[in-house]
Amino acid sequence: MSIAYYEGQFVERDTIRINPADFGFARGVTLFELARVYGGKPFYLLEHLQRLERGAKMLNIPLLTLPELADLTRQVIVRNAYPHSAVKFYLTVGECDRPSGSSYNACEGFTPHLMIFEDEVTPKHPEAPYGLELYKSGQRLKTVPYDRELPMLKTTNYLTGFYAARQVAGSDYDDILFTHRDGYITEATRSNFFCVIDNVLVTPHRGMLLGITRHVLLELAAELGIKTIERDLFPADLAQATEAFTTGSIAELMPARSIDDNNLATTMDGKIFTALRQAFSAKIQA
Repeated sequence: MSIAYYEGQFVERDTIRINPADFGFARGVTLFELARVYGGKPFYLLEHLQRLERGAKMLNIPLLTLPELADLTRQVIVRNAYPHSAVKFYLTVGECDRPSGSSYNACEGFTPHLMIFEDEVTPKHPEAPYGLELYKSGQRLKTVPYDRELPMLKTTNYLTGFYAARQVAGSDYDDILFTHRDGYITEATRSNFFCVIDNVLVTPHRGMLLGITRHVLLELAAELGIKTIERDLFPADLAQATEAFTTGSIAELMPARSIDDNNLATTMDGKIFTALRQAFSAKIQA
């Protein structure tokens, strides 16, 4: 039994019912957030909630205050008492109040809905959530063109990533690396991308969601004195890369070994990757 917050109450998650008229369901207008919880302690919760708040303001969806959200989150965590988990937030725009026309603006208002629930996460290895073998060998990535709509918003729209993943299902590729129409790399299906060129940590700076784990890595790199550049990064640039990896809340840091069948000199033992991985682990345990 998993306890969730919904409609002002703490309830069993399986009892939650969503109105089909909710535009979050019917039109996909739903903001989403996911924060890792280690040993009952949410990791960078404020940053996740701030991103949710920014999205709500952009879409003009009413939302509780950050302290209220943080308190509800901790209550969900305490009630479930999972050793390690991921807490998820869904904010739907809700049902249209008194529609008076065909336009979205014809609604006099919406009744938004907030759901907070938690999934237990059991890593296969302390430093390799998806299994040590993949982290040791590294991901095989394939570039696919895609321009993300509203990249500043984290939403439940994973349709393109899902579609792209289906196209490589059964192949030798582990994930997709999206490229903008102008050719530069943006992100993977559920993570941000980093590489090391001439001992400099390089990461894309536009066209993608600015991930919280990415934010943490940039902080750690600065603390470690690792030179970092946020810039346009093209697939051709990766011929000079000696390390590459992706970052995300669940996968944490995962190395890549090839992109479009071009091998990279990268493993879990890459110098900068190793330094950041160790610093990230220490940050989790702090």
